[in-house]
Amino acid sequence: MAKYGKSLNLPHFTFRLDTFRALQLSGESRELVAVSQIQSTYGKEDMSNQRFTKRLVRTVGFLGLLLLMVAPIVGDKPQPEIAVPFEPTPPQVVDEMLKLGNVTADDVVYDLGCGDGRIVIAAAQKLKARGFGVDLDPQRIDECKENAESAGVADRLQFKVGDIMQTDLAPATVVTLYLLDEVNLMLRPKLFHELKPGTRIVSHAFHMADWRADKTEHPPKARNEVIYLWILPASVGGVWQWTGKNPQGATQYRLDLEQEFQVVRGELTSGEGKKAPISNVSLNGRELLLSAQVADGQRQVRVNFRGTVDGDTIKGTQQWRGGSRAGTYEWIAQRTPVDLSGSWRIKVQASEEPLDGVLRVERKNGDLKATYVGDKDKKDIALTGFIAWGTSVYFNIPAEDKSPIFTGSLSGNTGNGKVTREGTSATLVWTGQREK
Repeated sequence: MAKYGKSLNLPHFTFRLDTFRALQLSGESRELVAVSQIQSTYGKEDMSNQRFTKRLVRTVGFLGLLLLMVAPIVGDKPQPEIAVPFEPTPPQVVDEMLKLGNVTADDVVYDLGCGDGRIVIAAAQKLKARGFGVDLDPQRIDECKENAESAGVADRLQFKVGDIMQTDLAPATVVTLYLLDEVNLMLRPKLFHELKPGTRIVSHAFHMADWRADKTEHPPKARNEVIYLWILPASVGGVWQWTGKNPQGATQYRLDLEQEFQVVRGELTSGEGKKAPISNVSLNGRELLLSAQVADGQRQVRVNFRGTVDGDTIKGTQQWRGGSRAGTYEWIAQRTPVDLSGSWRIKVQASEEPLDGVLRVERKNGDLKATYVGDKDKKDIALTGFIAWGTSVYFNIPAEDKSPIFTGSLSGNTGNGKVTREGTSATLVWTGQREK
């Protein structure tokens, strides 16, 4: 390895920097691209191949995300030192990722930080899928195009030099990642904002923290011997209503659902005001399954609901397992319109630290953006991790130590939920009130 440049030692890789290139972005933020020679401390065989000697940080991020940044070079303000080196995925693991993502000829595969393009090239060559790769480094993108031509699949693929945080993900039906845990978390809200429910997300080695994978596999060639699959869930949080007909007449039903990623809880209320918890709940993309014990005269009857979520409508079937309505019928439920926009006064009960404040939510370009102003410091903090599933919300307030995570719901003019911290069992309760 060449004896020049400045060395930086990080937990997983040793970088020898030989070229710097600064990119001017909007506002005052400046991002640094480090073109590096990297020696992996793990001694990967692929790393020793001369073809991959020149290592590059392969993706950039919003506000300095996903970059190796050196503060004295990039301006007055220190920048985060987050690096995503180019480390090629072994061919066997590429095949396992495509298998786990159930990729077919009908799919559009997006590889974020595509390196030499091997994942989308394999998807096109072996499975006839279409693909799109984005990477910060022009040299890598040139290599992608050459590899696609050599494989005879250039007509099915597109490659672009760009920032993954600025890339429109809406066309994707499958997204592949080989980034870092922290980077996945920063990318997570974008996935929920832009991808369609049912989109499969496959990550090599790195997880999504409290968003549990729907499935994992353990290929021996994979880093950490693990790859993860998530299926993006539809938004179902809120109040759903429908009318059911029976021999005694029509009955109104109300289904209250709370959601946290693909986990759904709730209760069903019949026209007589009788409430029943739901059970056997499954949310797989747009497909929702649940059961409840429903009053039918003087007896309780188990009803299985199966439906497809399309915005504020669920269409499917309801199967009554007995009683006067025994049989299978159409099920069409409508969600009460949801509007989270505005300011919400948040109070946290019995907290040992000042967490009370005002949550401000506004819709920009079709997406919900949120900020939080704490009562103590009065700072307006952007909540980049804010996610909403109908009335259900998830956000964390950035902190030096483990950030408090708020989950719960905001419905009508009130809200409530819980506050947790990663790695701790303590749970606090929060309440919310919409400000006029």
